[in-house]
Amino acid sequence: MELRSFNKDKGPVLAAVVALLILGAGSVFLTWQNIRRQRELVDQHLLLSAGAVLHGVEANLMRVMHSLDRTPDLSHRLFPTIKEIFQEITASGDIVFLGVFGEDGTMLVSSAKEDHPGAIALPEEIIAELETQGHWAGPLEYQGKTALFSALRARPSLSRLCSDVVQGVPVLPPELRPRVPGRGMGRGPGGGRGRGMGMGPEMGMPPPPDLPGPARLPEVPSLFLVAALSPDRHLAQFNAYRRAALLQTGYVLGAAAVLWMLALAYLSRRNQALKAARLERFHSKLLDNMPDGLLTLGAGGQILSANGSAARLLLGEAKAGTDLTGRSFRDFPFAEQAATDGSRPDEWRQYEHDGRLLEVLCLPLQAEDGADASSAQAPAEERLVLLRDRTRMKSLEDDLAEATRLAAIGSLAAGVAHEIRNPLSSLRGFAQLFATKLKGQEPLSSYACTMVQEADRLNRVVTDLLYLARPRELAPDRVDLPRVIEGLHGLLRFDLEAKGVTPVLDLAETRLCADEDGLKQALLNLMVNALDAVPDALAGGGGRITLSTRREDGAEGSGVWVGVADNGQGMDEAVRSQAFEPFFTAKRQGTGLGLAIVQGIMRAHKGRALIESTPGQGTLVRLFFPDCPETIDPDAGGGAA
Repeated sequence: MELRSFNKDKGPVLAAVVALLILGAGSVFLTWQNIRRQRELVDQHLLLSAGAVLHGVEANLMRVMHSLDRTPDLSHRLFPTIKEIFQEITASGDIVFLGVFGEDGTMLVSSAKEDHPGAIALPEEIIAELETQGHWAGPLEYQGKTALFSALRARPSLSRLCSDVVQGVPVLPPELRPRVPGRGMGRGPGGGRGRGMGMGPEMGMPPPPDLPGPARLPEVPSLFLVAALSPDRHLAQFNAYRRAALLQTGYVLGAAAVLWMLALAYLSRRNQALKAARLERFHSKLLDNMPDGLLTLGAGGQILSANGSAARLLLGEAKAGTDLTGRSFRDFPFAEQAATDGSRPDEWRQYEHDGRLLEVLCLPLQAEDGADASSAQAPAEERLVLLRDRTRMKSLEDDLAEATRLAAIGSLAAGVAHEIRNPLSSLRGFAQLFATKLKGQEPLSSYACTMVQEADRLNRVVTDLLYLARPRELAPDRVDLPRVIEGLHGLLRFDLEAKGVTPVLDLAETRLCADEDGLKQALLNLMVNALDAVPDALAGGGGRITLSTRREDGAEGSGVWVGVADNGQGMDEAVRSQAFEPFFTAKRQGTGLGLAIVQGIMRAHKGRALIESTPGQGTLVRLFFPDCPETIDPDAGGGAA
């Protein structure tokens, strides 16, 4: 059986899922940010290294120029010296290329073992950026690998010297160079270098005349220094860091996922345990509150378990809370009969027990080790016994059978009554005429009066037949019972006085839910029967008819019991069992329809009628009127008159 799950753990599960997603997203984001930042640091380090290399190369070239400044063959030794320096620098492996490029992007000298002018050329966009910015950096392919190239525009003095060497301009020693006014050690206005002391106006000498040579050279062209660094070692460190970061993040996410799965498994196991406990409690409540009794019997008929309904059905309402466990099922009278009954074991059987009609079903439980419970060699197995109360159902079945029979009788009676009433009216009219004409002429006058009385009696029988066949539709409502009884007393006053019977009222409830005409008809029939039951020997004050009421609030519904009791001769069990059948009567002058009509009225009220009688001690007829669907009037009270 499936029970509804209230999903109390859905909130924690969703919170755990959200927390895991946030943790995973945060960890992935932080790892990505750290990797990106580390790559930026690697790129910045490479750029700074490349810049430092270029500035160092420029400084070295300046020192080389100073060292070769006094050498006559400077133009022949400059580029070989620079190439040798470049090759020494690139021998470490981190710097893969060093070169000097002219203004047009052609290579002048490089660290390559064998190069020639134009072997490598700078693109125009790089030259343009160097002209405007003075530096450039970016990745380029070199010898099949990607390297970080950085370029720098050289100092003007270094540019002039290299340009002179490239253009073939003779480079004079310092002592042979003409002294230009205003030029001493250091850079001159043209960006060149001089080594003389300088003789300018500040020395008191006039400037020399214009001479041909370097002093009249055109503007110095641009010279670019280019260095290429191998990022392999840095990228290897970066990849190691990235791999470690990814592994760490994966480990954290994996651990979180494992913990989350363990939490889900724990919650699932706990949910299953709670569901099993809830199912066990539900089954326990179901068995304890089910209307049918349930017993399990061990060997010898010992009761192993029993629910509350079994105790109520077997021991009665007063002992409903008694524990049946440990008792023997054979202690109950019908148990032996059930055990020796030759009917099929899976068939419901009915037995009378303590005023109830019980249906019993006895089934074997599952035999151990697959043994056949029906075989003679099988050990005594446990048995399951189901009990259910069929008293009410049997009563309803009897009522249905009686109603079916009454319907058939009523249909026949209605046809007969219709055919009798028309000629009966004519006969009574003529009998009334004869009684009037023959008044005073005995015995003819007596005969005529007898004819009228018998015609009236036959008319009452026909009326009862029609009421029994086609009862009118009732409209139950709150009725004031004392007012109804007062009306009945007026109708039966002369009969009561003739019998010397005094009605006694014991009304605990004065208001009930009933159809007023139906209630009056039922009470009238019962009081007439009670008057007939009072023997003539009690006439003169010994006869007594008691009308009583009391309220009942039980499992079968709430309502009011109305009782009509007499102290007449009573009836035996045979008469009592057939009293409600149509046309059955034990009186000398009776139609047998009075109690049948009462029974029909009570069925229409969805109530019931009961007869309690003991021969020689009188009879009590009780009528149960259920409450109306609306609330009982709080002003309803009881009284006696």
